[in-house]
Amino acid sequence: MTRQMMVSKILELKGFTKDQIEVEVRKTRDKLGVEKSRLDSLEGIFKKTVAEFNSMQVNGSSNIREMEFFYNYFSYIGKQIEDQRKIVLRQLSELEAKQEAMLEAHKETRLFEILNDKILHKETREASLGEQKEIDFNFLSRKSRK
Repeated sequence: MTRQMMVSKILELKGFTKDQIEVEVRKTRDKLGVEKSRLDSLEGIFKKTVAEFNSMQVNGSSNIREMEFFYNYFSYIGKQIEDQRKIVLRQLSELEAKQEAMLEAHKETRLFEILNDKILHKETREASLGEQKEIDFNFLSRKSRK
């Protein structure tokens, strides 16, 4: 197997790996978007509940049971928000790691593309030199016969 064929095969494998990593990055980005929207939704619910609680406080229409209910609900939503933030941060770090891997795959692919181009250029140059030598030989041999 020639060097050019080996480099072409490696380039094909690197391209396949690069494509797989790009798909993983897209999937992770989509998951991150979903998790961020869940977090935003939880924060929105929390803000609406706080506004409702504050309006009840201003109106003075709250009793102990309702305050206890709100306190428990605030605790529950607060814990969900913190858990969701941890999930979002984990997804962000996972996305960054996959983007780093994608960048490395792009670099490796580009490196092998450059190597492949150099090999092709060298083979083309060697072939043209061989052809030129043959043309020169034929010219000189015809000239010496005359």
